[in-house]
Amino acid sequence: MKRPFQEGEILEVTPTRIGRRGDAEGLYEGWRLRIAGAIPGERARVRVLHVSRGGKLAAGRWMEACEEPDPARRSPVCRIHERCGGCGLQQIATPAALRLKVEQARKLLPGVEAWQEPIASPREYGYRAKTFLLPQRRGGRLVLGARPPRGSKLVDTSGCPVLRPALESLAHRVRQALEPDPGLEARLRSVLLRCNRAGETQLTFVHRAQPGDLAARAHACGATRAFLQRHDRPGNRIHSDEPEQRLSGGGPIMESYTGGIEGPVPPTAFFQGNPEVADGLYRAVAAAVEGERILELYCGSGVARLLALRSNPGATLTGIDKAPRAIHAARASAGRNGLANRCEFLAAPAEEALGDWDAVILNPPRAGCGEAVLEAVARSRAKRLVYLSCSPATLARDVQRLGWPILSAQPADMFPQTPHLEILAVLTRP
Repeated sequence: MKRPFQEGEILEVTPTRIGRRGDAEGLYEGWRLRIAGAIPGERARVRVLHVSRGGKLAAGRWMEACEEPDPARRSPVCRIHERCGGCGLQQIATPAALRLKVEQARKLLPGVEAWQEPIASPREYGYRAKTFLLPQRRGGRLVLGARPPRGSKLVDTSGCPVLRPALESLAHRVRQALEPDPGLEARLRSVLLRCNRAGETQLTFVHRAQPGDLAARAHACGATRAFLQRHDRPGNRIHSDEPEQRLSGGGPIMESYTGGIEGPVPPTAFFQGNPEVADGLYRAVAAAVEGERILELYCGSGVARLLALRSNPGATLTGIDKAPRAIHAARASAGRNGLANRCEFLAAPAEEALGDWDAVILNPPRAGCGEAVLEAVARSRAKRLVYLSCSPATLARDVQRLGWPILSAQPADMFPQTPHLEILAVLTRP
């Protein structure tokens, strides 16, 4: 295949959209370019960094604007922005980045009857309430950080500006506690850090085989709660499905939401990373649910359904999730909030949902729903589907498969500085 450019060459390109990692994407003589640091619509000089051997795809980096820079362009705050790959959009002012993300979502979902105003994060930086660190020792020095987009050397993420201050402080103490241990990588797979809006922190060391002195090191970090979890399976998963071993404090720390609802911050299971935006989304879910018989698929240990029940005093809910740990957490959360008598939870695949329902809440992972799940929704006789999605692309695919019209869509900027956009879609049976 003849290439119109080589690695190291500088091209002039006008990207047209934001890609999955935050790179802007554009075309050059039929080749697709992913350009770190670029802004859609801004013509720029781009240095080619890598050319794919398997197709018309290349990666590059923005060098400079060809004419006037885009008005939204700014200098990234983060010192490792170009190497980390965790954010991707720090070169764009946050309001402009949110507009771009919403515009792309609208193109994917052209049939929406009404688009609501986006839920913006009240914190541009210092918003993130969870992170993880991977260990790697290089030249006698311990690096705790993240995998880069390319390459095998971890990026040291100390000083990350999107972490909440309490979490960044805990990460600093973790680095101090682990640095003196030369055999750390043989035992430690990852470190999970989480916090709540009250400033309480939670630490989990995920280890191989026997943890050795990791329990003592966890105590030295001074987190409000500390846990160990064993993970011996091969692969890149940062944690396992094994129960966590509690080291300090009671159970997990708690987060408070609108309506007096409290939810646990799980040590390793799914947890929304921006509590202020999550609170706004949960209120929107509660307002969208109608009827007395509610089914929730992929229910997890979530909070939205509890607020929906509290907002609809006559309603009852059945939650289904295939993970027994999630079901256990869901039951505990319902009991803690005084709603256990209005809920039941079943550990089963989502597609096994049976019965007639007034409304269905869907909160699937980023991959979206399998066809069997959408078939179960169609069989349910529900008049309304409330779909909370973390991927506009898979939401658009699932809506097309289901064939129901979208009454409204509510975007939410859960992770500013990144290409990710949450959407709450409300669908009705045709």
